Amino acid sequence: MKDLVEALYLTNRGFVTDEYDACLDYIDDNELPLQYYSFESGRQFWNSWEVPQRWTVDEATVTADGETVIDYDDHPLHLISYSDSFHGTVSRSTLLDHVHTHGDRDDAIPWHFRQNYRPWDSEWGFCATQRLVDSLDADEYDVHIDTTFSDGEMRVAEHTIEGERDETVVLAAHLDHTGMANDDLAGVAAGCELMRRLRQRDSLRYSYTFLIVQELLGSVAYLSTQDVSDLACGLFLEMPGNDNRLLVQQSFTGDTRLDRIAAERLETLADDGEVAAYREKIGNDELIFEAPGYEIPMVSVSRFPYPEYHTHLDDPGIITEDRLTEYCEYIMSVIDVLETDFVPLRTFDGIPSLSHPDYDLYVGPGQVTDEDAVVDGSIRSRGEMRIVRPEAERDVE
Repeated sequence: MKDLVEALYLTNRGFVTDEYDACLDYIDDNELPLQYYSFESGRQFWNSWEVPQRWTVDEATVTADGETVIDYDDHPLHLISYSDSFHGTVSRSTLLDHVHTHGDRDDAIPWHFRQNYRPWDSEWGFCATQRLVDSLDADEYDVHIDTTFSDGEMRVAEHTIEGERDETVVLAAHLDHTGMANDDLAGVAAGCELMRRLRQRDSLRYSYTFLIVQELLGSVAYLSTQDVSDLACGLFLEMPGNDNRLLVQQSFTGDTRLDRIAAERLETLADDGEVAAYREKIGNDELIFEAPGYEIPMVSVSRFPYPEYHTHLDDPGIITEDRLTEYCEYIMSVIDVLETDFVPLRTFDGIPSLSHPDYDLYVGPGQVTDEDAVVDGSIRSRGEMRIVRPEAERDVE
């Protein structure tokens, strides 16, 4: 799983970019065969969500006195998402109006993502560490940003395994987040691993769909255009590889069968797991799946928070294969219960006579099951179950 993260993390994964598409193609070629749904630039969903144009970055630098002080080639987070082109010489104060810093961490390049969701807005800008900004002492700076916008298509990817039922459990993760590893490229890697494990099963009660989306917008586009009547519930896979406890956030109501299973499995398997309310700690695409008119219960599973969140410090170095494996084993344990759990339904009225030969289920006072299980006065469960009647027992049937 970590190999996939290392191969793809340092890419410009804006919502509609060549590198986003290249990452999907890599997954298609090396991890799972994918089915694609394409949505053209300018298309709107729910009368408000709009697909942006394809954004291409050729170059983005800031220089002073012949020295490059900010360079997109050093890290793609140095340029804000969907930055406009700009060429010119600006004052230090003007430059700083267009340079974003983290606020809490002086050594972190933050992620500026808002224009992914706002194609009607436009500005140019950079991101940098506060330490770098504090070191800028020249009066003037040469800014060179060369980006292009063109009509394109946003691609949402899907991998489905059909089970005995049409009822489908959706696993979802987002592939965007330029130049970051744990959020949520690692979630995509975990999803690929989970689907491989499910494919190894001889049979499945439910069908399973793994969705690779652009955060929020990709899920909106998918739900708006596909028949999702068979989607029974879902798990959002996010930030699985860092060194923190497992965090399970409940569905919107918090009282679904999936909520109960996820909480029980966490209590059983994890010494330091935490169950939180819907979006109490962090929010993501569960908001879309639980939207009015859809109400698909979705539990999110992550390892949030972690100090590198939404910065260039979110790199493969904070991820371990053991944590990824532990995460997948937890998700598979939830799926195991979904697959094998059942609710017995009464098919009779009244109270049956358990001693009737048709049932032979009556157990009287002093009776134990499995005569070989009584050892040194203690009862142990083993072997075939049978009824043992002590000699002194009265017939109270």
